[in-house]
Amino acid sequence: MELSRSWANFEFRRQEIVEEAIEIYQEMVQACIKAGQIEKAFEYSERSRSKGLVDLMASNELYQGDEISPAVKELLQQYEELQQEIDQERQYHKSENSRSDTRAIWEERNQKIASLETQKQQVWENLRREDPVLAGEIQVNPLSLSEIQKLIDQPNTAILSFYTTNSDTHIFVVQQNQITLHTSTGQGLETLQGWIEQNWLLPYRYDPKKWETQIHSILRELAERLQISELISQHLQGIEELILVPHLLLHQIPFTALPTGEYQEYLGDKFLIRYTPSCQILEFCQQRNNVETFNEISLQYGTVEDAEDNLPCARFEGEKLAQMYNIPLENRLIGSSQGTCNNYRQLAKKVNVLHSCHHAISHLDNPLESYLKLADGDITLGELMTPGWRLPQLVEVFLSCCETNLGTPSLTDDILTLSTGFLCAGARSVVSSLWSVNDLATALFSIFYYQQRQEGKNCPEALQQAQIQLREFTKVDLNKTFQEVEAREKQLIVNRKKYPSGSIEHEQWKREYNMYAKLTKRINEIENSIQQFPFSDPRYWAAFICHGLR
Repeated sequence: MELSRSWANFEFRRQEIVEEAIEIYQEMVQACIKAGQIEKAFEYSERSRSKGLVDLMASNELYQGDEISPAVKELLQQYEELQQEIDQERQYHKSENSRSDTRAIWEERNQKIASLETQKQQVWENLRREDPVLAGEIQVNPLSLSEIQKLIDQPNTAILSFYTTNSDTHIFVVQQNQITLHTSTGQGLETLQGWIEQNWLLPYRYDPKKWETQIHSILRELAERLQISELISQHLQGIEELILVPHLLLHQIPFTALPTGEYQEYLGDKFLIRYTPSCQILEFCQQRNNVETFNEISLQYGTVEDAEDNLPCARFEGEKLAQMYNIPLENRLIGSSQGTCNNYRQLAKKVNVLHSCHHAISHLDNPLESYLKLADGDITLGELMTPGWRLPQLVEVFLSCCETNLGTPSLTDDILTLSTGFLCAGARSVVSSLWSVNDLATALFSIFYYQQRQEGKNCPEALQQAQIQLREFTKVDLNKTFQEVEAREKQLIVNRKKYPSGSIEHEQWKREYNMYAKLTKRINEIENSIQQFPFSDPRYWAAFICHGLR
């Protein structure tokens, strides 16, 4: 099967071959387990996952310089031109001019966008055909257990690799010098993965209010189904950090918020947690050049803040980070006047740490069309995964946006999200979100995270502490954190007579005043609520996860 896959030079055909034969891997894993060969079972489970994403990363590593062939350059240009046309059509939809359009004109424009997206998909396929992996010029070999164990650099770190078959879910626990197996019997594709779809994914998509009210109960039941407390007591004694390799819809689960069985304790309280789509992808991240040469002092930081002028909390978040790290104005894209697609791309090529706080949207039915929403258009996942987006200097990306790691993997377990897109482009570590996040809670979470980073904590440590801080954050704390907001709003009210109406200065004043007025309103809503701990629910603090290196 793998040999026939290697002969196919169309990406969709390679995917089809694996999907059609996915049971070969399942049966191989089960046969090895029954024969007591846990090491082999684990190797086959790892070998089956994220093959498309692994191909993309393997070939993109070759493009870290500027040695892109003329054929690829031409296709990249076509791809970008089509995206610009799509952006223009969408911008027109939003404009005042479109309000007088008839239904027939709207439908015609929608059909045009659909046609452009089909053309773009064809260009993507042609781009992938030029890919050295698909062309058979380089071979990606699966990792052995001993090679995977070398990725574990601490004796108190374990990889937890999940694999669901028709009947059961197996959890391989890999440490530096041993591998053990925990099996959740009876939790197979229908009974576990189907249950997650019915109780987590579908309510999130179609009935978000219901999803919000049942987060606690679903996560509690999932912890019972996976036997988390037995897993901890039997396999994780002495372990302090987990590298999670989820399978299928488990990619959508905030493992940090799974109850451990101990009183009011979550998995994220007990362990530091980071994720990887597969061990092979973790290896790509570790092998990237110059990871060790960056130190905290010399890192260049960049921010993209409130690219559409409609997220006051994101604007405050960016301002705070700029103060903390002395980020120069040329490394900050603030508002719609600066937060354009081209500026974003130039900034991403320049800085080592990129913080994005603006809108993003995940397309579960067509993941390559998931996008970062900017002032003049979108940056899609498809673009991020082309050789045109090579960012070898990127150490860390924080996507402080909605749904940047929300995806529904195919049977091949390829998780295509904006987060994995940045890993593919060159980042060593990406912090991203599993659902649509609250902007005030996210602003606070980001500030707490970077405060911890400044104190020398690594990515999983900073995430853990930020989660705890946000959970325990009170209304009194809110007042302290935002006391400058009210003062600034009052100052702006005093200043309004200084600038003549219609002047550039007046427009700038108006924009800033509106931002602070909206922010004050959001803060007052929280202060007037009856909850002592306004962000204690997991939907506020558990959305963000860390992919890649620590």
